[in-house]
Amino acid sequence: MAYIGEQQKVLNGRGIVGRFDEGTSAGKYFYRERITEEGKRKYKYRLLEGAASLSEAAERASEAAIAIATGIPSTNQSNQVRVSLDGLQQSPSRHQKEQVKSVSIETAIKEFINHHDKRRRVDLIAEQTFINKSGIIHNHLAAYLKDKRINYTADITRTTFGDYLAFRSKATRLCLKQECSIIGEWLKFLDIHEYVDSSLLRGGTIIPKVEVRMTDRMANPAINADDWRVIIDYVRNEWRNQPLKGDGFHKIINRSFCYRTLFWHFLLLSKNTGMSPEEVLKLKWKNVDIKDVGRISQSKRKQEIEEMRAAGVDVVDKDMNDIDENQTFNPNAWAIENEMGREERLIAYIYTIRSKTKEPREIPCNQGKELRRWMNFLREHMKEHNFNWNLDANTNVFATPWNEMKPPHQRSLQRSWKEIIDYLSQQGKLKGHRFSDKPYTMYSMRSTFIEDHLLKGTDIFLLARIAGHDVKELMRSYERLDVRSRAPEITDIRYGERKLQAESIDLFN
Repeated sequence: MAYIGEQQKVLNGRGIVGRFDEGTSAGKYFYRERITEEGKRKYKYRLLEGAASLSEAAERASEAAIAIATGIPSTNQSNQVRVSLDGLQQSPSRHQKEQVKSVSIETAIKEFINHHDKRRRVDLIAEQTFINKSGIIHNHLAAYLKDKRINYTADITRTTFGDYLAFRSKATRLCLKQECSIIGEWLKFLDIHEYVDSSLLRGGTIIPKVEVRMTDRMANPAINADDWRVIIDYVRNEWRNQPLKGDGFHKIINRSFCYRTLFWHFLLLSKNTGMSPEEVLKLKWKNVDIKDVGRISQSKRKQEIEEMRAAGVDVVDKDMNDIDENQTFNPNAWAIENEMGREERLIAYIYTIRSKTKEPREIPCNQGKELRRWMNFLREHMKEHNFNWNLDANTNVFATPWNEMKPPHQRSLQRSWKEIIDYLSQQGKLKGHRFSDKPYTMYSMRSTFIEDHLLKGTDIFLLARIAGHDVKELMRSYERLDVRSRAPEITDIRYGERKLQAESIDLFN
């Protein structure tokens, strides 16, 4: 039996890497993950040949996970070959080779994209992450290298990327930082495959560093309360019911109305949960739990008491009738069942997993009524237009029957959002964020959720858990507080208050 020595979790807990301390494989590092086959759970291993430390083993964990998921055979130790990141077999380790294998830039990009496509298919990276990586490599890196007349990987030198920031001068600093990070990954990929000189990446990166300032982090400014009311009212009342050009498009009109009703509820849930667009689109009904916690209506309670008294019942309501000017009544307080004046109030608990970090979290929000309304609309719409698609717990919340019960693509939602914001901005109906001249984006609804709770005084550790951030990132990226809203804390003067002074005790006299 081989005993395991040092080990650590990798790939967001998907598996572990470790070292065998005894047995025939003593001293060798491995990757292990638990899988389920035919209803039985068991472990699968992959030896990580050539790994000399736990950190090196962790770097090669994704390679082993892909090998397990795709069924690539284990490493053949006798002929000293290893499984490469794209599933092909590579030659022995670098110290056994003297010359670099130069390939065309087109080939190097294709192999890099194929590698991450396999990672996407085995759920090691999110769909949107893959789209971002491939977009940056295809659109920006390829164009830059073509402009620099770099056709082969052997042509890349330490000065190759010195002009990249100037080439992409119109991009924001946040975009540049992300692009440089992805290009750095591509260069490391080339280094692993021995497509570039091994000394090229020594002594630091050859990619320029991008310093992100606080003002650069305001690319998705929070939406102020007045602008949000303008946006959501326009979407619900005008944009949702806009007639389409032309006659005889009954099917298109119905499809458009369904989509726009979906978009209205998509905005409401996004703004009130702080979920990213990707999370909202992936949400399924089984991950939504709606509870009626109730609330007390002051007018309804008084009316019920008056009706009981008129019927001869002596009622003394200490909670409502004896409230004086110095007492407060909280209309949002939860109410027990059968309590006088109780009205329905639906709270939705949303269970979601953030695409970026793969961390699960539960978000309580005041969207139970809206989600029920959307569900009822969907059922009636399907019945009216003779759709026979299943609508059950495994259905996406924002699925549309006009798209085979699949959610719309995120790009469609982005186009709709831009159309709405551009129109309202041209009409002069939006004020914008006090400290940013950037237009609102769909991610602005996430910023709004976080900023609203910071202003409200929600416990920052609780907010960090709900938002899927650590506290440091939360404060650095999202705390754009309007100082005026907290002015009383700064300008408060306590008139007539006597200053308290403690008497000092001299122990020497």
